Amino acid sequence: MHFGEIIALIALGFGAALGMGGLFAPDWAARIVRLKADPERPGGYSEFRATYGGLFLMLHLTALLMVLQAPPAMALAAVLPVSAGWFGAAIGRVFAMSLDRGKGGEAKILPVWMAIEIALGLAIAAPFLQFTA
Repeated sequence: MHFGEIIALIALGFGAALGMGGLFAPDWAARIVRLKADPERPGGYSEFRATYGGLFLMLHLTALLMVLQAPPAMALAAVLPVSAGWFGAAIGRVFAMSLDRGKGGEAKILPVWMAIEIALGLAIAAPFLQFTA
């Protein structure tokens, strides 16, 4: 196993762990993303469990298993969309910082989350970066 694959497995495991947290502890996920389920509109907890739980868990776990089991080309095809998703999250934060002043876009935590998202995107893409180097 290459060093890049190990880095990707760790990052994918982290993403899967976030998903497990969202699936089994939706209140925790809500605090992390600073959102609340609205008691006036039932179903909010199912959204946290589905999106921040099941989606995160299965997306990252599937890519992790592909890195472990699939031929390199198939593993790359599995990790690149996940990596791109993390880069997309960072792009969303750039938009928030630019367009959402007065709505929380100036929050000091945004650059921290952006750095984490970029780091995860790079870590998940590590097998690809090593493969082409």
